[in-house]
Amino acid sequence: MRTIVTGAAGFLGYYIADQLSRDPEVFVTCVDNMSRGVADSHYLNLCERPNVARLDIDLTDPVQVAQLPLDADVIFHMAALNGTQNFYEKPFEVVRSCTLPTLFIIEHLGRNGVKPRFIFAGTSEVYAAAVTRFNWPVPTNEEVPLCIDDAYNPRWSYGASKLHGEVVTINGCGNFQIPFTIVRYHNAYGPRMGDKHVIPDFLERAKLNVFELYGGVETRSFLYADDAATATIALSVHPNSIGETIHLGGEREVTMTELAQLIMNECGMEGELVVHPAPPGSVARRCPDTKKARNILGEFEKISLEEGLRRTAGFYLPI
Repeated sequence: MRTIVTGAAGFLGYYIADQLSRDPEVFVTCVDNMSRGVADSHYLNLCERPNVARLDIDLTDPVQVAQLPLDADVIFHMAALNGTQNFYEKPFEVVRSCTLPTLFIIEHLGRNGVKPRFIFAGTSEVYAAAVTRFNWPVPTNEEVPLCIDDAYNPRWSYGASKLHGEVVTINGCGNFQIPFTIVRYHNAYGPRMGDKHVIPDFLERAKLNVFELYGGVETRSFLYADDAATATIALSVHPNSIGETIHLGGEREVTMTELAQLIMNECGMEGELVVHPAPPGSVARRCPDTKKARNILGEFEKISLEEGLRRTAGFYLPI
């Protein structure tokens, strides 16, 4: 099987490429331009495997997109500019990086008449305002309407771009008869996820014995990256996922304060936890209904939150 993973130097893209490449019968083309990904030792070692090729191109440029191989059986389109700090600090670049590649890749495939399975990395951000504004049920299933809360708040640069990506995937793949699956991730986490998310952000401050949290009563559920990657790969070859949007996430909903206390407990940290207000636009609750995913895959969440936090802390904290 021949595969392409965009955003392979990033977070979930790396985990997917790593798992795929452990099967010698699978060839993986890793695509990234390092706008957010990192060519660290992990990624360099991955790209040195005999069944892996590295392609450094900018997917916002259609001329460079034309370099993508046309013989792939599955494309995992994971490339995006994620990270809460990025949403606020460089929202236009978030929009560019999350919007143009999906258009250009699908157009590249369609114009050349090839029809690989196309896996689009979605996000729970696309429906967050439905929960906040309209009290949509939590846990939330795939029937939730998609909306953003405030186009003037740069936080929604990511959610709006990913909403657009879902529409492009559905209609673009429909136009060219390309089989697709939209996987909506709900707070995947783990080692190598960067430093612009709540867990590594908290751990970075904890190195200095500063236990500060931004938002305390808001809730999230978390899915460890290995579980997210394994489930995504399984969905990419399952016939029942074709043409479907599927929620992937953990089923355990915790407040941000509970999350911080879990991190401190698992790491043996002691100190006063200081909770600040959440950033404007933060979603009050987020937890997916994963019945559709479990009906296709069975139980896919293998790593407990406690175990996942221990593994993640081991990566970010000094030994």
